[in-house]
Amino acid sequence: MRGFPSRSYVTFPTLHEQPLSVAARLMAPATDRARLPAVLVLHGSAGPSTREGGYAEALHAAGFVTLEPDQWAPRGLGGGSAGRPKTFLETLPDVFGARAWLAARPDVDPARIGVMGFSFGGVATMLAATARQAGAYGARFAAHMPVYPACWIYNTVPGAEFADLVEAPLLLATGALDQYDDDPEAGPKLAAALAPSDRARVTTHVFADAHHCFDMPGVDVVVQDPFCHRGKGGDVVMRHNARAMAEAHALAVAFFTRSLA
Repeated sequence: MRGFPSRSYVTFPTLHEQPLSVAARLMAPATDRARLPAVLVLHGSAGPSTREGGYAEALHAAGFVTLEPDQWAPRGLGGGSAGRPKTFLETLPDVFGARAWLAARPDVDPARIGVMGFSFGGVATMLAATARQAGAYGARFAAHMPVYPACWIYNTVPGAEFADLVEAPLLLATGALDQYDDDPEAGPKLAAALAPSDRARVTTHVFADAHHCFDMPGVDVVVQDPFCHRGKGGDVVMRHNARAMAEAHALAVAFFTRSLA
């Protein structure tokens, strides 16, 4: 019998030595299939927003289970450059804890769980794709889609080592006007600099006329961040682009459909 599509709020434990309890929105589509592919959707420095929900709704409509965690609330963080974790590695126990929780669900195929994230969540998505981090948690995702994850930091900033990737596809999506990188080709250049075996697993997509947070409805702000302008710091323009957002939603659905088929 075909079930009802569902939207609910759940909690899952992180894999820290002293686990945090993370709240998340879970969506499951109506289907006759017993086990479905799933995608974990990670927010950025600002915390949960309508951006994550837009991708989750598109993926849900395409037949994916989705999970959107609020990683800042259990830490008492308010978001922004001053209200996020101090290191990129601090949230990986959340990421792999969410994966373990999804894998244990009877409606999810544990071999077909992907992850995507934006900005800070994009960094976590990148790091989760390395054998070093996946091996530390004894699990890996079947597909990764980081979106504008500050490409300049990898293999430059301590804790952002990006090499020796797991055997899973990675789609690196960036905006041509993103001022964290100040280079429309930052994503393709990062991919080109990888070892041949890693480069074979990475594809890139650059959204034209797209700033950081181009896919966050309603955003049109200037913020300060010490990580912008390739680590020089300063002001960053964040501006919504509806056309690029629609393209990004379609790209995510196509990528995960192909990767988790």
